Amino acid sequence: MPRLLPFAALMVAIAAVSMLLVRAMIRVRVLDHPVARSAHSTPVPTGGGIGIMAAFMAGMPVARATWGDVPDHFMGAGFIGALALLCAVSWYDDLRSRPVAVKLLAQFAAAIMIVACLPPITPLRAIGGIVWLVFMSNCVNFMDGMNGLVSGTSLCACLMLPWLAPAPVAATVIPIAASMAAAIAGFVPFNFPRARIFMGDVGSQGCGMVLGTLGLLLARGGDTGWAVMPLLVSGLACDVAFTLLRRWRAGESIVTAHRGHLYQVAHRSGLPCTLLAPLAWGMCLWGGVLAWLLRRGEIPPWAAFVLAAGMQAAWAAYVRHRVRAHPVGRW
Repeated sequence: MPRLLPFAALMVAIAAVSMLLVRAMIRVRVLDHPVARSAHSTPVPTGGGIGIMAAFMAGMPVARATWGDVPDHFMGAGFIGALALLCAVSWYDDLRSRPVAVKLLAQFAAAIMIVACLPPITPLRAIGGIVWLVFMSNCVNFMDGMNGLVSGTSLCACLMLPWLAPAPVAATVIPIAASMAAAIAGFVPFNFPRARIFMGDVGSQGCGMVLGTLGLLLARGGDTGWAVMPLLVSGLACDVAFTLLRRWRAGESIVTAHRGHLYQVAHRSGLPCTLLAPLAWGMCLWGGVLAWLLRRGEIPPWAAFVLAAGMQAAWAAYVRHRVRAHPVGRW
């Protein structure tokens, strides 16, 4: 039986630790200097993700123990080790930009370690899990370019999981999701609406890997659990897919930094981050509603994904329409 009061107190403690570490990173002042693709115009400290990930990695094992009897679906120690490896390489990249191959190597290494922490699965599913984790790490990283967009979306996703997790894996998913939500909650006040600090690669890649791992755990719950995380992050994933496809068709590099994501184009057309970030959160909440209806059997999987894609198609159409009236130059 979950011990709710100690668990709630622990979540407050995780958020407080995250907040203290984020404040410390502001004082360290490792600066993110604006470049052509940046949404900010003055140097801003980065590395806030250290507060998020350190608080999460310290608090999550305690949260699992506090929650009560957690079935042995997942080896938490290996998960923490994989995140520590990814965050160390990502922080080094924040300090001194490294080639894409280095980041990919760290992502694949962490993904392999995490998949190895799951109960035995077929080789094909293991490969699929590794690809999914690397995709999620990059997806969140690509979309982390505006105050509160990624952090708020990740927070919304984690807060909805206690109601969306299938019963067989709920006791495993809830402590992880709650710890992640608490750690992000300690960061958001420093990042939105005014950014006193950015999370950096250490935060965006770490959050993406945690969300991806939660997706794998949800999928092990049977029924329609596999669809929950894709629906929650459909806004992020569709923006990334649309942008990469458009750049590929235009003969542009898909690994070079740019400012052609839909949210970036919308911002360049004059829409403020105080509108765009909550819009992204709303898309995550819409995905959560669809996942809830799917879990209740009120809509089939194909309908849930069509409705999620329809929202993204409408948003893409609006952005394309808007830039005709507010030209932004090259996407």
